[in-house]
Amino acid sequence: MEKIDITGPAGRIQGVFHQAKSPSRDVLIVCHPHPLFGGTMDNKVVTTIGKTFLDNGINVIRFNYRGVGESEGEYGDISGEVDDALAVFEWLKQHHKFDRLFLAGFSFGSYIAAKTTQVLIQKGVEVPHLLMVAPSVENSPFELATPLAAPCTVIMGSLDELVPFNAVQSWVDGQGSGVEMRVLPEATHFFHRQLIKLKTEIVSVLSRYTDV
Repeated sequence: MEKIDITGPAGRIQGVFHQAKSPSRDVLIVCHPHPLFGGTMDNKVVTTIGKTFLDNGINVIRFNYRGVGESEGEYGDISGEVDDALAVFEWLKQHHKFDRLFLAGFSFGSYIAAKTTQVLIQKGVEVPHLLMVAPSVENSPFELATPLAAPCTVIMGSLDELVPFNAVQSWVDGQGSGVEMRVLPEATHFFHRQLIKLKTEIVSVLSRYTDV
């Protein structure tokens, strides 16, 4: 794990770069939950997502939005957090050669990842897949990030106590064939005691894009 300092629009962005054991030119940027409700890059769902990609041969960047941890600035009312994710991409472009860029997010971070994916694809960046875990479809402006610009998998716990399951199911149904939904029937929002099952689902998704 390499600690990294990224120059963002609100100041320094704290991040970490995890390099896969086998040489890889694929990278994941993973976005954490809402900063005003305790979300950080060290959230256990975020770290589980990152470790799963890493174990499957994909380098990983985790980072803290402005005002979180050692990142400078203050909450950016969603658009600022998207700008932070875009700054992370600019750092990646300057410091590492890569072929494919994956994005993922948990809860609020799902919107940040989706909007960032949209912006990057509009700029010609290849994003083969977007992973959204428990996306906060009712509290984030997903209308600004849809139609989704990349093939997408949504993973939900049917017992989610913070993000209404039925709202996510309805949202996915309205997105067309480019979005699939996978359900963990015993999982709550933070996937307590369900992280191994979450990892298994992610590995299944990644099998389409990796040789692992």
